Order: sequence, then structure tokens, then C-alpha cells
Amino acid sequence: MRTMLLHCFSWLCLLAPVAAQAKEAPANGKAPKVAEATAEKPARTKVSEAGKLALAAAKELAGKSKGLRGAERSRVLEQAAAAYDKVVADFAAEPAVAGAAAFAAAELWRQHGSLPLAEKDYLHAAETDGPRFGQRGLLGAADMQRRLKRTDDALATYQKAAAIEPGTTRAQEARLWQARLLQSAARLDEAIAAFQTALEAAKPGKQVVEAANYLALACIHKGDLEAAERAIDHAEQALAAFGDEDPIVVERMKKAVEAMSAKKALQRARDKANRAAKDAVGLDQARKNTGG
Repeated sequence: MRTMLLHCFSWLCLLAPVAAQAKEAPANGKAPKVAEATAEKPARTKVSEAGKLALAAAKELAGKSKGLRGAERSRVLEQAAAAYDKVVADFAAEPAVAGAAAFAAAELWRQHGSLPLAEKDYLHAAETDGPRFGQRGLLGAADMQRRLKRTDDALATYQKAAAIEPGTTRAQEARLWQARLLQSAARLDEAIAAFQTALEAAKPGKQVVEAANYLALACIHKGDLEAAERAIDHAEQALAAFGDEDPIVVERMKKAVEAMSAKKALQRARDKANRAAKDAVGLDQARKNTGG
């Protein structure tokens, strides 16, 4: 189904071929095994009892922030984040403990509003325990960099996050944020290419609609209304391909397509262009009538 969707949007010529992602057949001509798809995850590293106790104590402290407001909540969040940071330092030799503590600290610093500290801990979690926090940590760090207005750093970190496991929801989120940052930085052509890449990578369903909507809006921003219409058409054709799916899923997709903000934006852009064209014709006629 995904191939069918991509063919119906053939104008996206800038996209990397899907075929490039395919595995080459082995030299002996036999069909490759599917071990990669069904491979077991690496066994989780055993956590020491001391590590478990340290994490539990920090978690208990963090739980005390629930229901609090204002300065009191901020104080407890800061204490809990600091407690997790101490676990990171004390259990540096245990990646499973240090990684979990770093990620938890990052989340608390984010809630506290201390974005630089959150960024540091997100990155530390990604580096310390890559299998569990590699993509999550990088995505969190990129979000902090974006909120800190460090666009170039955020773009690079989102790129790394998307590359770790390209097929995940987090990877798609990273691709869309890349494109949105490029658009906000007035790098419109790069943004459109990035949105195209995100659309090509999107899974059938909500991801396709979301990426197509962003792409259409960027095309409208550029003034390429035909390209915007093609992006919207792609989402609608994706809906048509769901004909044999669960009726609830189809209805959800239908509502998502109908709610695309790019549809109204395209209509407004067309109305504006039509008014401008009529005004130009009227002005030209007035000049002729007055001999101007």
C-alpha cells in the first residue's frame, strides 16, 4: 500500500528512492532470512541493588511535586532533579542506572524551566545508555536547543535522532521539526525538501496526513499553489487507499484529511490571487478608458 501511495505522488522527485533501503540479495541467490526483523533485543544490563534503591529514592522525591504549584513545586522539582544528577555521578560505572537517572533528571529540569540543564542530561542519557535512551535523549536535547533558539544545533541533533531508528514515531517527529525549523528560519526551499522527505518516510495514516499538510502549507508560503494542491491530493488518495480497513480507522482518517489546515489556506491564497488578477485587469481597463 505504501508503494502505491508513493507512486501516486510521483512529483516528489527530490526524495531518496525507497529501493535504496532494500537489502541486497545474498550471493548464493537464496532468500535472506528475516532475522533482523525478529531479532531479540539485547538483554537488559543487570542493575545493582544499590542502583535500584538510589533510583527509587529519587523517584519518591520527584513524586512529591505532584499537586504542588508555583515556587513550592519549583523547589521540589529542583531537589528531585539534583537527586537524580547525584545518582548519575555516583553510578557512572553502571550505564543502566546512570542513563535512567540522567533521562529522569532531564525531564524534571525541563518541567522546572532549566532548559540548559535539561539539554545536558538528555545528551548524557543518550550517550550513556544508547539502546534505551539514544533516540529519546537526542530528541529531548533537540527540543531544548530549539526552545533556546539555537537553530543550527537543533537541526543537527534532530538529524541524529531521526537517523538512529528511521522508522519510529520519534524519528518522524524529528524530521518534521527539522523542516519546521528550516521554514521558520526563512530557508523555505530546504524546508520544502525536508517536508518531502518526511512525507516519503511517513507511515500510512495520520503521519501521511500530517506531513502532507505541512508540505502544502510550505508550498503555499512559497506561492506554489499547484504543488500545495498536489500535496493535499496525496493525502486524499491515501485516504482512498484505506477502503478495506476498519471503518473506525477510515472515519478517523477521513476527519484528519477534512481538518487539514492547508485546505483553507489554499483556498484563501487562490481567492487572493484571483482578486489580484481582477484588480490588475480593472486597472488596465481604466487606463485604456482614460487614455493613460
